[in-house]
Amino acid sequence: ATLLDWLRLDRSLRGTKEGCAEGDCGACTVLVGKLSADGLVYESVNACIRFLGSLDGTHVVTVEHLRGVSGQLHPVQQAMVDFHGSQCGFCTPGFVMSLYGLWMKSSNPSNADIEKALQGNLCRCTGYEAIIRAAHAISSYGKAAEDPLAAERKAITERLEALHDGARVEIGSAKARLVVPANVDDFAAVLDKEPGATIVAGSTDVGLWVTKHMRDISPAIFIGNLDGLCTISEDKGVISIGAGVTYTDAFATLAKRIPALGPLFDRIGGEQVRNMGTIGGNIANGSPIGDTPPPLIALGASLTPRKG
Repeated sequence: ATLLDWLRLDRSLRGTKEGCAEGDCGACTVLVGKLSADGLVYESVNACIRFLGSLDGTHVVTVEHLRGVSGQLHPVQQAMVDFHGSQCGFCTPGFVMSLYGLWMKSSNPSNADIEKALQGNLCRCTGYEAIIRAAHAISSYGKAAEDPLAAERKAITERLEALHDGARVEIGSAKARLVVPANVDDFAAVLDKEPGATIVAGSTDVGLWVTKHMRDISPAIFIGNLDGLCTISEDKGVISIGAGVTYTDAFATLAKRIPALGPLFDRIGGEQVRNMGTIGGNIANGSPIGDTPPPLIALGASLTPRKG
């Protein structure tokens, strides 16, 4: 099941909308918090193509979570109201969540920061200028350090750390099941027994197989949580990129080392897609319109596959 369907149908949290069901419009934007080397990090994602199996050990934040310090509208919401950033309103929850994620990282963003954060959100009414003005004004309504999500950070971190027990997660039976391997070795063992399983990392492609083509991808193996695949390093001028490294996580290293890749990565999908999509998945899917294979080929990159 997708996160969007679970939120709306199972939990009756209907602030998150379905607009395109393919990760383009941003109406379904939520934040997902995950533990990293930098602590608890929240990123915007497309709930319409994000599967529940990929959320093990994470914290999902929807628009219903937002509230002001004293129970009034959240600063992001109030800014959107006062600067007329909403008309029909269908896309508004997605814009609010994208701006919320940006505000928590940067309380005084530049125009470029705002435009980058909103690349994955479409609005057919406002023309965006009102939304950008609202984005600049958010901090005049409150401080990010006083936000409830900031206040809950320690407690959420402890709960997520408790969930990281190093055990495999397996739900369902026979073909109709999902598996979240414990580590890379466990992933290899699972795939050895289920060579026909669908491997899901960021699901920016696989999600559309389900939402648009109605394909059955089970059994599915979710690998986005595997630390052994999510590292990027540089040694003696050679950059090594794990198969599970997202565009967002790779950006700083690649843009610094190979400046031309910075503008390219900024044009891959929207912020939500870059937070989910992986370089390894982009290569493995073999799409004729893949963004990363051409520059990687031009740079003389090589693959290091593993079997067993």
